[in-house]
Amino acid sequence: MTSFIPSAVGLIFVEVSREPISSANPQFKIKNQKLQHSLRTIAAFTLVELLAVVGIMGLLAAVAVPALKGLTGSGGRKQALSQVMGALEIARNTAISTGTNAAVIFPDGDFGSGDIYKAYKYRSMAVVSYLDTTIATNTNSNIPFEKLVSSWITLPQGISFLPAYLKTSTASNMISVTANIRIPPQTNNISITCPGIVFQSDGGLLDGATNSIAGVGFFEGTVDTSGKTNPTSKMTSFETVRLTRYTGRTIPTLAPAP
Repeated sequence: MTSFIPSAVGLIFVEVSREPISSANPQFKIKNQKLQHSLRTIAAFTLVELLAVVGIMGLLAAVAVPALKGLTGSGGRKQALSQVMGALEIARNTAISTGTNAAVIFPDGDFGSGDIYKAYKYRSMAVVSYLDTTIATNTNSNIPFEKLVSSWITLPQGISFLPAYLKTSTASNMISVTANIRIPPQTNNISITCPGIVFQSDGGLLDGATNSIAGVGFFEGTVDTSGKTNPTSKMTSFETVRLTRYTGRTIPTLAPAP
């Protein structure tokens, strides 16, 4: 059937089929099959195209994974830097506000022998002070600290303290600190001795006979219980927080190779 449709340029002739649109119509089935075949042909992938896409994805993964690992390590060091500086500042403020000494302690390889101590070695720190604030400024190491100022602080996953900085037997390192405090998951206090940085009531550092604090160093990697760094550790990815002797202020800085 021919129909006439008026338009701005004249009449348009349109041929309209009278055939019913039905799935029972043989011509409809043929046209429908051709359309479906055409769609399947357009949507299909060849083996070469599929291999090309897989190759591109593998190349992107090879480039992106190392970058993401580096970003994760950098983020861990930044978080550790914030944690260390925060703990040192809390200890300094506690010493000034209470008029007695306060310390940040760093468990090393000699920190306990049980399994509960393993998670603390080279990966944690705590701020401690005297339970009795009437104690005068302590120069006697036999008087232990007995109060946790805050919870134990654990470094981010994959970050550890450098053993070379947690030494009490050489000059320019830490002081041996004794504390009688709680170590989770235990509920009772335990007497421990480990390296620490001690702040006096004026905010300055307490030095031993020959010791002058060098700072705190941390890096990307792990340390075993004997104090040896993992051979796969990235010793170029480390930082330190140094302290001024008379004011106790922290100075973050890149460290020389240990």
